[in-house]
Amino acid sequence: MHKFEPGNAARLERAERYQLIPPVETLQKLGLKPGMTFVDIGAGTGFFARAASEIVGPEGRVFAADIAQGMLTFMEGQGVPANMTLILSDEYTVPVSDGIADMAFMAFVAHETPDLLRFIGEAARLTGPAGRIAIVEWKRQAEEHGPPESERLAESSLLAQVAGHYTVLEHGALNASHYYIVLQQGKRP
Repeated sequence: MHKFEPGNAARLERAERYQLIPPVETLQKLGLKPGMTFVDIGAGTGFFARAASEIVGPEGRVFAADIAQGMLTFMEGQGVPANMTLILSDEYTVPVSDGIADMAFMAFVAHETPDLLRFIGEAARLTGPAGRIAIVEWKRQAEEHGPPESERLAESSLLAQVAGHYTVLEHGALNASHYYIVLQQGKRP
Protein backbone atom coordinates (compact mmCIF):
# COMPACT_ATOMS: atom_id res chain seq x y z
CA MET A 1 0.00 0.00 0.00
CA HIS A 2 1.41 3.39 -1.05
CA LYS A 3 2.37 5.89 1.68
CA PHE A 4 3.09 9.58 1.18
CA GLU A 5 6.82 10.28 1.05
CA PRO A 6 8.04 12.74 3.72
CA GLY A 7 10.53 14.09 1.17
CA ASN A 8 7.56 15.58 -0.69
CA ALA A 9 6.28 17.43 2.39
CA ALA A 10 6.54 20.89 0.80
CA ARG A 11 3.92 19.85 -1.79
CA LEU A 12 1.37 19.67 1.04
CA GLU A 13 1.91 23.35 1.81
CA ARG A 14 1.14 24.75 -1.66
CA ALA A 15 -1.09 27.85 -1.81
CA GLU A 16 -3.50 26.02 -4.15
CA ARG A 17 -4.10 23.40 -1.46
CA TYR A 18 -5.07 26.08 1.05
CA GLN A 19 -7.56 27.44 -1.48
CA LEU A 20 -9.03 24.03 -2.36
CA ILE A 21 -9.42 22.81 1.21
CA PRO A 22 -9.05 25.72 3.64
CA PRO A 23 -8.06 24.07 6.92
CA VAL A 24 -9.75 26.40 9.44
CA GLU A 25 -13.08 26.40 7.59
CA THR A 26 -12.91 22.65 7.03
CA LEU A 27 -12.30 21.86 10.70
CA GLN A 28 -15.04 24.24 11.82
CA LYS A 29 -17.44 22.53 9.41
CA LEU A 30 -16.53 19.19 11.00
CA GLY A 31 -17.39 20.54 14.46
CA LEU A 32 -14.08 21.65 16.00
CA LYS A 33 -14.61 24.40 18.58
CA PRO A 34 -12.60 26.46 21.09
CA GLY A 35 -11.41 24.55 24.15
CA MET A 36 -11.58 21.11 22.53
CA THR A 37 -8.81 18.49 22.45
CA PHE A 38 -7.96 17.42 18.89
CA VAL A 39 -5.81 14.50 17.72
CA ASP A 40 -4.60 14.66 14.11
CA ILE A 41 -3.68 11.11 13.09
CA GLY A 42 -1.31 11.27 10.15
CA ALA A 43 -0.72 14.99 10.66
CA GLY A 44 1.89 15.24 7.91
CA THR A 45 3.16 18.82 7.69
CA GLY A 46 0.67 20.10 10.25
CA PHE A 47 -1.62 21.56 7.56
CA PHE A 48 -4.71 20.81 9.68
CA ALA A 49 -3.01 20.65 13.11
CA ARG A 50 -1.90 24.29 12.91
CA ALA A 51 -5.45 25.33 11.99
CA ALA A 52 -6.81 23.23 14.86
CA SER A 53 -4.41 25.01 17.22
CA GLU A 54 -5.93 28.35 16.19
CA ILE A 55 -9.49 27.08 16.58
CA VAL A 56 -9.15 25.35 19.97
CA GLY A 57 -7.16 28.28 21.34
CA PRO A 58 -5.15 28.42 24.56
CA GLU A 59 -7.74 26.39 26.50
CA GLY A 60 -7.62 23.53 23.97
CA ARG A 61 -4.99 20.95 23.06
CA VAL A 62 -3.75 19.55 19.77
CA PHE A 63 -1.84 16.30 19.38
CA ALA A 64 -0.23 16.00 15.94
CA ALA A 65 0.72 12.35 15.35
CA ASP A 66 2.57 10.87 12.38
CA ILE A 67 4.41 7.64 11.62
CA ALA A 68 7.20 9.52 9.81
CA GLN A 69 9.80 11.34 11.89
CA GLY A 70 10.51 13.41 8.77
CA MET A 71 7.02 14.90 8.93
CA LEU A 72 7.40 15.76 12.61
CA THR A 73 10.76 17.39 11.86
CA PHE A 74 9.10 19.42 9.09
CA MET A 75 6.42 20.58 11.57
CA GLU A 76 9.09 21.55 14.09
CA GLY A 77 10.73 23.68 11.41
CA GLN A 78 7.43 25.52 10.87
CA GLY A 79 7.13 26.30 14.58
CA VAL A 80 4.99 24.39 17.07
CA PRO A 81 2.29 26.38 18.91
CA ALA A 82 2.25 26.17 22.72
CA ASN A 83 -1.00 24.14 22.72
CA MET A 84 0.35 21.50 20.31
CA THR A 85 2.29 18.31 21.06
CA LEU A 86 4.04 16.34 18.31
CA ILE A 87 3.84 12.55 18.62
CA LEU A 88 5.66 9.80 16.73
CA SER A 89 3.08 7.04 16.30
CA ASP A 90 2.90 3.77 14.46
CA GLU A 91 0.30 2.56 11.96
CA TYR A 92 -2.35 1.62 14.50
CA THR A 93 -1.29 3.20 17.80
CA VAL A 94 -1.12 6.81 18.94
CA PRO A 95 0.60 6.82 22.35
CA VAL A 96 -1.83 9.03 24.29
CA SER A 97 -4.52 8.23 26.86
CA ASP A 98 -7.89 6.65 26.13
CA GLY A 99 -10.70 9.14 25.65
CA ILE A 100 -8.35 12.14 25.56
CA ALA A 101 -9.87 13.78 22.48
CA ASP A 102 -13.09 15.52 21.60
CA MET A 103 -12.20 14.91 17.96
CA ALA A 104 -9.85 12.48 16.22
CA PHE A 105 -9.09 13.56 12.68
CA MET A 106 -7.67 11.63 9.74
CA ALA A 107 -7.08 13.47 6.47
CA PHE A 108 -5.92 11.61 3.38
CA VAL A 109 -4.58 8.62 5.32
CA ALA A 110 -7.50 6.16 5.47
CA HIS A 111 -6.78 5.03 1.90
CA GLU A 112 -3.18 4.24 2.96
CA THR A 113 -4.02 1.73 5.69
CA PRO A 114 -4.46 -2.01 5.08
CA ASP A 115 -6.84 -2.51 8.06
CA LEU A 116 -9.30 0.39 8.02
CA LEU A 117 -11.48 -0.76 10.92
CA ARG A 118 -8.44 -1.25 13.15
CA PHE A 119 -7.22 2.23 12.15
CA ILE A 120 -10.59 3.83 12.92
CA GLY A 121 -10.75 1.77 16.11
CA GLU A 122 -7.66 3.60 17.37
CA ALA A 123 -9.40 6.92 16.68
CA ALA A 124 -12.41 5.64 18.62
CA ARG A 125 -10.14 4.75 21.55
CA LEU A 126 -8.82 8.30 21.56
CA THR A 127 -12.24 9.96 21.49
CA GLY A 128 -14.29 7.74 23.75
CA PRO A 129 -18.05 7.32 23.22
CA ALA A 130 -18.94 11.03 23.01
CA GLY A 131 -16.13 12.16 20.69
CA ARG A 132 -16.21 12.70 16.94
CA ILE A 133 -14.07 10.85 14.41
CA ALA A 134 -13.64 12.96 11.28
CA ILE A 135 -12.25 11.50 8.07
CA VAL A 136 -11.37 13.49 4.95
CA GLU A 137 -10.48 11.60 1.78
CA TRP A 138 -10.03 11.92 -1.97
CA LYS A 139 -13.08 11.15 -4.09
CA ARG A 140 -12.58 8.04 -6.20
CA GLN A 141 -11.91 9.74 -9.53
CA ALA A 142 -8.99 10.45 -11.81
CA GLU A 143 -7.32 13.80 -11.14
CA GLU A 144 -4.06 15.55 -11.83
CA HIS A 145 -3.25 15.82 -8.09
CA GLY A 146 -3.42 13.26 -5.32
CA PRO A 147 -3.12 9.49 -5.40
CA PRO A 148 -4.07 7.45 -8.48
CA GLU A 149 -7.78 6.67 -8.77
CA SER A 150 -7.08 2.97 -8.10
CA GLU A 151 -5.61 3.81 -4.65
CA ARG A 152 -8.43 6.11 -3.54
CA LEU A 153 -11.11 5.03 -1.08
CA ALA A 154 -14.62 5.66 -2.40
CA GLU A 155 -17.02 7.31 0.04
CA SER A 156 -19.52 4.49 -0.51
CA SER A 157 -16.85 1.91 0.37
CA LEU A 158 -15.84 3.72 3.54
CA LEU A 159 -19.50 4.06 4.59
CA ALA A 160 -20.08 0.35 3.94
CA GLN A 161 -17.03 -0.65 6.03
CA VAL A 162 -18.09 1.40 9.07
CA ALA A 163 -21.78 0.40 8.87
CA GLY A 164 -22.76 -1.59 11.93
CA HIS A 165 -19.65 -0.44 13.83
CA TYR A 166 -20.08 3.34 14.08
CA THR A 167 -22.81 5.93 13.84
CA VAL A 168 -22.41 8.19 10.80
CA LEU A 169 -23.25 11.67 12.07
CA GLU A 170 -22.77 13.36 8.70
CA HIS A 171 -20.99 12.99 5.39
CA GLY A 172 -20.75 14.70 2.04
CA ALA A 173 -18.58 16.62 -0.39
CA LEU A 174 -16.11 19.24 0.78
CA ASN A 175 -15.30 20.26 -2.80
CA ALA A 176 -14.94 18.66 -6.24
CA SER A 177 -12.01 16.48 -5.09
CA HIS A 178 -12.66 15.59 -1.42
CA TYR A 179 -15.37 14.16 0.82
CA TYR A 180 -15.77 13.91 4.58
CA ILE A 181 -17.40 11.51 7.02
CA VAL A 182 -17.98 12.20 10.72
CA LEU A 183 -18.46 9.15 12.92
CA GLN A 184 -19.19 8.40 16.54
CA GLN A 185 -18.88 5.17 18.46
CA GLY A 186 -21.88 2.86 18.60
CA LYS A 187 -24.81 2.24 16.33
CA ARG A 188 -27.99 4.27 16.08
CA PRO A 189 -30.84 2.71 18.09
